[in-house]
Amino acid sequence: MCIVSIDDAMYEIFGPLSQGAPGNDDSTLRALDAVPSRDILRRVLDLGAGHGRTTFALAQALPDARVTAVEIHEPFVERIAGRARTSGLGDRVNAICGDMAKLDIAAGSIDLIWAEGSIYIVGMERALVMWRPWLRPDGCLAFSDFVRWAGDLSEEARAFWAVEYPDMASEAAVRSRAEAAGYRIVRSFRMPRDAHEAYYVPLEARMAELAGSADADLLQLHEGIRKEIDVVRRYCDEAGYTFFVLQRADNRARVAGEDGSGSVSWAAGR
Repeated sequence: MCIVSIDDAMYEIFGPLSQGAPGNDDSTLRALDAVPSRDILRRVLDLGAGHGRTTFALAQALPDARVTAVEIHEPFVERIAGRARTSGLGDRVNAICGDMAKLDIAAGSIDLIWAEGSIYIVGMERALVMWRPWLRPDGCLAFSDFVRWAGDLSEEARAFWAVEYPDMASEAAVRSRAEAAGYRIVRSFRMPRDAHEAYYVPLEARMAELAGSADADLLQLHEGIRKEIDVVRRYCDEAGYTFFVLQRADNRARVAGEDGSGSVSWAAGR
């Protein structure tokens, strides 16, 4: 097949995978368990739903909630809708094709916004401000993002992320931005190695399948992905995905909650 654009190449690579970012159901449910009053959640918005892994994890864990998955790639939307029908969740899982930065959501209409591995698409500071009015009072936002864990990155890692993710922040900076935008920190935790590898192992295998078949103009894209996998693994104690669970603070005192990460280095295990 002749790939004619970067977008085509990205979907050629990621389309067959089960997810488009690090994460697994254990981490998703761990974050969901931190959401206050989860038993009264009825309206959940899953932004940047990708292949739908988080959509269905949330729908199964919240049997009284309706989950709306938003994804910009139409084939993924159709996949989510089809799975909802065949799994008997068609009445509670709704998939729509749209840009998560251009949604028309009624103020105060959402109990929980979920953005696992996708908040970077909008930009964290912009997303925190944009999404807050959609939440009901005391509603929650849960998201994961690639952040700096170490005070200083190694030279190679710093040079790589300066190009690939120049907006990468520290965990402290994320908490500060969230509080400034009108949230309180309910919990945060570093996602363990198995949650990262749930994404990188299949991605590495997919890259091996496509080796030698890419258009010459897109070889640089493939090389960049391979470099990311290598850097993330070799500098796994310096940066990685952290989950943040926030609650709309409104006029109450904005007091940061306990970090509760209990995190250790990947080398030491979960």
